[in-house]
Amino acid sequence: MTTDPLDALRLPVVPVEPRPEFAEDLLRRITGAARPDAAREVTVRYFVRDLDTATAFYRERLGFTEELRSGPAFAMLYRGDLRLLLSVPGLPGAGRPMPDGTLPEPGGWNRIALQVSDLPATVAGLRAAGATVRGEIVAGVGVRQALLEDPSGNLIELFEPGTGYHGRGGDQAD
Repeated sequence: MTTDPLDALRLPVVPVEPRPEFAEDLLRRITGAARPDAAREVTVRYFVRDLDTATAFYRERLGFTEELRSGPAFAMLYRGDLRLLLSVPGLPGAGRPMPDGTLPEPGGWNRIALQVSDLPATVAGLRAAGATVRGEIVAGVGVRQALLEDPSGNLIELFEPGTGYHGRGGDQAD
């Protein structure tokens, strides 16, 4: 029996084992019974050097829940209304090279901003755990903030609202 010449072009099947809650939420979305807050959900994608290290960092240090993982290339995490997609450059999916060969890469100045209830304590705890915090806590417009790096150099802005801070109804401290 001859082999199919197209087999060489097919991508490998990567098993995905989502949490049961993810499957239930997906079914609600498909059937039109989406969560009432689904319209507020925000999605951010970060490119990371090491998926295991980055996923552990976001779970253990910043309170994200891992929703889904697909092999070594991709993970989906949630914290409240924020869906964080982590991708590894050079691997299938969003990490694949551009037509000119350019790979996506981590780092830069774009960032997610996470509200915390006690910024000095949060920063001290992260530093004690070995996390990299760029500079010191600074005062912004209506907030105090600090810049944290994930293990791949992506920025996370931690902020604590000051007196008179105004956010939309969904802003919550941790």
